[in-house]
Amino acid sequence: ELTSGTIDARGTAALAEGALTADIEGTLPNLGKLLADAQGTAAFSADISGPLDELGIKAEMTSSGATLAGRALTDLMINADVTAKPGSPQAKLTATGALGGQAINIRADVVSENGRTSIPTLEAMIGDNRLAGALNLTPDFKPDGTIDFNLPDLGLLAAMAGQTASGDLAGSAAVRTVNGITSVSVKASGSGIKRDALTIARPVADISIADVAALAIRGSVRADSIAQGANRVSGLNLTFEQQGGRTGFSIDGNYDGGPLAAKGDLSSAAGRAEIRLASLSATPRQIPLRLAKPTVVAIDNGVVRLNDIVIQASRGTITVTGTAGQRLDISARLNALPAALINTFAPALGAEGAIAGTVDIDGTPAAPVVAYDLRWSGASVAAVRSAGIGAVDISANGRLVNNRVTLDTALSGASGLSLRGGGTVELGGTMPLSMRFSGNVPFALLANMMAQNGFTLTGSATVDLTLSGSARAPQINGTIRTAGGRLVDVRRNLALNDLTANVTLDGRQATISRLSANLATGGSIEASGTIGIAAGSSFPADLRIRLNNASYVDGTLFNANLTGDLTLRGPLVATPVLGGRLTIRRAAITVPERLPTSLTAIDITHRNAPAKVQQMARTLHRDTSAGANASGVIAFDLVVSAPGQFFVRGRGIDAELGGELTIRGTAVQPIVSGGFDMRRGRLEILGKRLTFTRGRIGFGGDLIPTLDLDATSSAGSTTITVNVSGLANNPQVTFSSSPALPQDEILARLIFNRSLNNLSAFQIAQLASAVSQLAGGGSTSLLDGLRNKLGVDDLDVTTDESGGTQVRAGKYLNDRTYLELQQGSGASAGKAVINLDVGRGVKLRGEAGGDGSAAGGVFFEREY
Repeated sequence: ELTSGTIDARGTAALAEGALTADIEGTLPNLGKLLADAQGTAAFSADISGPLDELGIKAEMTSSGATLAGRALTDLMINADVTAKPGSPQAKLTATGALGGQAINIRADVVSENGRTSIPTLEAMIGDNRLAGALNLTPDFKPDGTIDFNLPDLGLLAAMAGQTASGDLAGSAAVRTVNGITSVSVKASGSGIKRDALTIARPVADISIADVAALAIRGSVRADSIAQGANRVSGLNLTFEQQGGRTGFSIDGNYDGGPLAAKGDLSSAAGRAEIRLASLSATPRQIPLRLAKPTVVAIDNGVVRLNDIVIQASRGTITVTGTAGQRLDISARLNALPAALINTFAPALGAEGAIAGTVDIDGTPAAPVVAYDLRWSGASVAAVRSAGIGAVDISANGRLVNNRVTLDTALSGASGLSLRGGGTVELGGTMPLSMRFSGNVPFALLANMMAQNGFTLTGSATVDLTLSGSARAPQINGTIRTAGGRLVDVRRNLALNDLTANVTLDGRQATISRLSANLATGGSIEASGTIGIAAGSSFPADLRIRLNNASYVDGTLFNANLTGDLTLRGPLVATPVLGGRLTIRRAAITVPERLPTSLTAIDITHRNAPAKVQQMARTLHRDTSAGANASGVIAFDLVVSAPGQFFVRGRGIDAELGGELTIRGTAVQPIVSGGFDMRRGRLEILGKRLTFTRGRIGFGGDLIPTLDLDATSSAGSTTITVNVSGLANNPQVTFSSSPALPQDEILARLIFNRSLNNLSAFQIAQLASAVSQLAGGGSTSLLDGLRNKLGVDDLDVTTDESGGTQVRAGKYLNDRTYLELQQGSGASAGKAVINLDVGRGVKLRGEAGGDGSAAGGVFFEREY
């Protein structure tokens, strides 16, 4: 009885007087152990009887319900009737059933007569696949005959062997044996063959082997292409030509966009085969490879001998020497080898630089021992370059024994990068590892990545880390320390100096025992807590943040002095929540005196844009209107308190407010409730002081403060209200009164306590200056109304480089004469200018100043 899990058999056997009798039956409990891509079971039985020199064997195998390469095998029955007589065997073999619904019918006979053995019948029909032929065997059992085949569905045949393939092939093979020499002639062609990642398109073979034992081959093998994964050879043409005792061969094609060529010859005699390579060249990844000199690869009784094979690779070389058989003794020397060669096998890696060193291989093919000592200069890969990290230099040495790699490496680069370490990695199972690294890592490695997000970071970190667990889910332990760093957020005008951090990692989380920095504008910030670093944990954070008299100045609108205790909790890759309470000890919103010049956006459509340009446009215009539950952004749960000293100043406004507000939502879509209410305030217009009676500051969706301030005054029997409202960087000023009056009339009564109709031209100009101040230099309907009241064609109020106000009024006296009066802030800064158009582009210009100066000239103008 035999039970192995692969074959389970039982039976009896008896040997008496030179005759054997045996009955055996059993099962194959798991076909997957015998054939790849197979599932199911099979049963077998065998009867053996007769003298030992002429045994009769009758065997049978059946299976139903099994699958081969995903195809159902039903009603399979294999019968064999064999007479095992030395020199004259007899046999009949039949197989029937169905595979994937396609009929199986196989028959073969072995006949021996008059000392000659033949196979007169060899037929196989599996679905639409057909194979038929007949063979005669010489006394030493060498074949002679012809086999024809037409295989339109190779996948069905491959499934019989438990393999997955597809394609078709048709042709014939003629075998001849004369005077003990066996020759073979094969002709075959097909539209394509595919197995796993290997694809052969339109193969054609026409081969004649004059002597199988001597490898005397003539003919050719062609294919439109042969591809496996990212590797593809197109236009392949392999030719053989017999040359005396040798067979010459030539390979031509195109690989990776460059020519592939090889020439040489091969021979076989007395158990020794030789392959003489005269030339070999290719250009994978645009790297020229060629055989530096002719070489011989010898196969002697199963041992491959390599003697100084030198391959030139761009400006580098690979030299291989040694033997490979039951024992390995191979040495490879690498000199300035382009690292981009690795990209041939891993195109996405994008390796750059040059590799030098040695690799020695000992042991057996089943258990090789590899010792390596390599140096990679200018090392870089695509993923690292995309993060803006430059090239480094790496040295590594170690061994590979029993699927365990030992590593001792050193890494160095620009800006003081220095890292050393090593350990072991198991290549089997979960790939357990045990490694340790320590050294100095400069933040300059992150410069490009930080710059893309508007940050600059200087300084370096000292690391001492150990890696354990598995390569697929490593456990990281150790410490990271930094001191004296500087972080600048360019977009928010925020600079942190003396950045100091102490971080401890225990495999599950990073514990920040100290993280502090001083703000360039004053005050400091501190943080401590934990961040989870376990694989698949989404990096949950539990951080406490403290602001100590932190001063913030945005550079244009807002400055504040803050204290507070905050928390940041939740997964950092999802939506962590920033919560706590902030106290604004002192803050000021400065309403800009003048609005910046703005440009209207031009709607440009890029027609027939390349794919990369379209992708860039999508990135630049990515929709950021995510909801409060959007992932990857910070959520808020903040209370902001300002007991007082919250000032709003500019354009004649001087107000103090206080209050409390709550911020929730996310950084993309904040939700702000509450606000700051007026404590006191005043508004000055041309020396006229108004007291604010009501005011409130709120915040819009993008956290820009919004103003709503009211100042009230009386002019005679008229009550006047001035309202300042809108975004703090561009508020609108409006005037209202009781009883209701036009805004220009209200302004005249507010400033001069008289009707606009009773104002002098200079007083109207003063009102224009006040309007310009309140509007921040922008055009207003009030300014247009004042120009009409003055009866001029142009009224403009400007500010010179020193901040002085200048009023300019102009009037056309007739179609050709224009008079302009200018008045600056100085007593003698007035000027009168007259322009006379005499025609055809010629103009006369004269001016007289309040200080007695005068000037004149002739000008020529032409529009084109």
